Amino acid sequence: MKRIYSILSFLFLGLLLTRCTKTEELALLPADKILEYKVINLPNDEVIYGAIDNEKNVITVYLPYYYGLLVIDPTIKVANGASLTEEILPVKTDEKNQTYTVKSATGTTRTYSLKIELQSTPSFEATFASTSSISLTKGPGGAFPAINGTFMHTNPSLVSIALINQETKQRYQMATPNSLKVSGIGYQLSYTGTERENRIPSDIKAGTYDVEVTNINHTIKLANPLKITYRQPDVIVSLLGLNLAKNKDWTIKAGLDKVILDPTAVIMTLNGKDYPLTIKSYNRTEMTVSLPATLPIGTFDNLQIKFQFKDWADVVKTQLSPSTITES
Repeated sequence: MKRIYSILSFLFLGLLLTRCTKTEELALLPADKILEYKVINLPNDEVIYGAIDNEKNVITVYLPYYYGLLVIDPTIKVANGASLTEEILPVKTDEKNQTYTVKSATGTTRTYSLKIELQSTPSFEATFASTSSISLTKGPGGAFPAINGTFMHTNPSLVSIALINQETKQRYQMATPNSLKVSGIGYQLSYTGTERENRIPSDIKAGTYDVEVTNINHTIKLANPLKITYRQPDVIVSLLGLNLAKNKDWTIKAGLDKVILDPTAVIMTLNGKDYPLTIKSYNRTEMTVSLPATLPIGTFDNLQIKFQFKDWADVVKTQLSPSTITES
């Protein structure tokens, strides 16, 4: 029996010695990983961390609507010894194709796709601030009426507006609104200023238009349509005296809230004599004319310009101060 115990003890000791002397190499952890994705362009030093899925190689960033972000500015931390193959730049929140490639110290690579999820408001409702027929009847180039709604933020860049012709279904995209404020009656979206881009499109055709409003991820059609009608054309010409050169074209802008519709003639009157100008080109917002070779040069009082349009009344601009015509 003692001999059996001795043999077993010897075998057990040999097994221990064998295990103690054998070296097993552990598999190296992947070193081509993104460890942290952090959005830092938030108010009050807040941050948002992206959720990193190393199986699907996807980074998901959830953005609450109330931040009103148009871009995210990330910082990225990668595994020890690894590096990103591209520069870290701000990313638009509607970007669908952003990727990041991580290269490890050993040369292996992994490419992640970025997925930005905009967490929207629970619901969205909106209506024109005034629904009277006068308020909702506009002309091309006119001011767009204000909209009240449950926007739940004050970033107008998160809102888009399209006008859709009820008959032809043609869409006209409005410019991005430039004002979204909170008042005693709630949120109000509007366009401010007199710039053409902040007004109803000048090239829009007459008709009745549905108004489509998109607020973050909600798109609705307002209950009341917008009616577009053509208005008497008008142009901007100073009445304090003109300085024109015969060998230079003269570009004339459409009046505020007005557009140029089918001009047929531009006539300059000097000392009781008419001189037709040549209409070289025109669109809804401006026309370009040239002066005739027979036009006299000098300084003239009461110079008059008459603009004629098809099916519209003439527009006459009479100078209140002396005007000068030169050769060049």
